[in-house]
Amino acid sequence: MKMLAHREDGVRRVRVIERRHDSSRLYYDGSALYTHVDARGCNLLQYINSMDDALGGAPDVLLLGTAGGALATLLSRRGVAVTAVDDWAIAFEIARSWFQLPADVRCVHADALDFLRTTTVRWSAIAVDVFHGIEIPEAVLTAEIAALLLGALKPGGVIVWNVADHPKSWTVRWIRQAFAAEGRPSTLVSVHDDDLGNTLVVCRGPAAVPV
Repeated sequence: MKMLAHREDGVRRVRVIERRHDSSRLYYDGSALYTHVDARGCNLLQYINSMDDALGGAPDVLLLGTAGGALATLLSRRGVAVTAVDDWAIAFEIARSWFQLPADVRCVHADALDFLRTTTVRWSAIAVDVFHGIEIPEAVLTAEIAALLLGALKPGGVIVWNVADHPKSWTVRWIRQAFAAEGRPSTLVSVHDDDLGNTLVVCRGPAAVPV
């Protein structure tokens, strides 16, 4: 393997590694693998493909959390209008330099909650992929998060929230309860990448009210 980049800021310890035998590239934060793409920048992780499927072909997507940008790249190459938000600006630099993030992905350096509180734009789908290591930051799991996410959706839009844990974990239960408190049910999708397991919490917003 070849080390392409190494960035540390006291919270993150990010390494970009290239495998010599196939030129695929991996993005690690500590020991957590966030991104793995082939030499053409095509995603190789199942959870990314599962998130893409759950987004249901939405024409425009808000992506909270970027890492190497594999999901943003996959969507953008298919013609989806992507807005990517990350509180670590270096993530965008890494995604463009080493993971072929397309130039037409709109990159916003901002805290996810602050962005949701202030944006007036609405999206057909929102993908939540925010982590420090393998944990979702406690600051994201606030009483207002479900309402903020639903408020940023177009009528009938869908939210897909990635959790690096099993379906019965505390975090998955908390997220489902937060959506339920806003009157919105959710479903779960279990994902397995080799020995890693993720759960997607999928919640659809209200349909448009007939006039």
